[in-house]
Amino acid sequence: MGTRVLISSLPIGTGHDIAARAMAEAFAVRGASVDFSHHLVANVRLQTRLYFIGIRFLPGVYGPLFRLGDRSEAFWKSHRSTWREAGRDVLATVYEAHRPDIVVATHPFALTAWSWVKEQHPDLKLIGVLTDLSVHRYWYEPVADAYSVWMPEQVDDLARWGFPRDKIWPVGIPIRASFNQPNPLFGQLRHGPIVLLGGGLGMGPYVRILRQLAELPYPVLAICGHNEQLRWRLDEHRWPERVHVVGYVEHMPSLLKNARLVVGKPGGVTAAEVCQSHVPWIVSHWIAGQEEANRDRLIMHDLAVRGDNNLQELTRELTNIASSRRQHMIQSQQEWARPRAADDLVDRILRL
Repeated sequence: MGTRVLISSLPIGTGHDIAARAMAEAFAVRGASVDFSHHLVANVRLQTRLYFIGIRFLPGVYGPLFRLGDRSEAFWKSHRSTWREAGRDVLATVYEAHRPDIVVATHPFALTAWSWVKEQHPDLKLIGVLTDLSVHRYWYEPVADAYSVWMPEQVDDLARWGFPRDKIWPVGIPIRASFNQPNPLFGQLRHGPIVLLGGGLGMGPYVRILRQLAELPYPVLAICGHNEQLRWRLDEHRWPERVHVVGYVEHMPSLLKNARLVVGKPGGVTAAEVCQSHVPWIVSHWIAGQEEANRDRLIMHDLAVRGDNNLQELTRELTNIASSRRQHMIQSQQEWARPRAADDLVDRILRL
């Protein structure tokens, strides 16, 4: 019998699930038996509701609470106790039903919950897969066997709590294998649309941003993800013919590789996909907390620019083939792209 893998995530945002599917594909190619665990969904319903209320309506409250949780050891201990109890109550029977050799967690709550099971079954390998560009304290799990991260700063983030550096693998964020194909338009000025992204949930001040983009002489594709309410709201406006509003898009690899510019919020998986597509990126809005950290690290590594105050000016600059900022950004993306993140991570896990 091949290696048995259980991939555990939670439906808070779409990046966790995208990374989970990318890893499932890589495990399956190597002959492993893969199942998904959604057994903790009932335990996170209240937190999910409060999370979306906080980021949409109370960002001034959610952001400081997010940072406080990162700094407070007491908060982390309480959080860990709560989710380990969930592991004992929910996941003990899941383990007996599946008997996995490896559990991969793409969400911090799932990682902590499975840590209780790991202590009862020491041979079980438990891996945390980071889908952002920083590491919040709630991701820290002392009994985990390894973590995957993207940026070297994340190694420092985890090591500050005492996690061994040699067990922190900077392989990148797992993304769909279809992004692995080389981009024939690398370095060229592409004639596709400016792509406005708000993540799979279509979040952000879309109307304000789209109005600014619509004043410029470029085609624009506004992607609303699964947010049908946002799509309907945008459809109520009269846009120029070159502006198109759509819902969720499956063919994101080919779309990004042909886009002349990306405008949107800095989700971790989005960052990995844009970086691999080698397309200039303006970060126009962000979720308080984790995406503020994502924004800062993207800018630090010249993978994107901040455009909440000068969007039109930056759009004109970054759609100019002669722009030195544009050329430097694409070169930085080439350096930091990790198209084989899922494959490299799975190979490391299977060698444990």
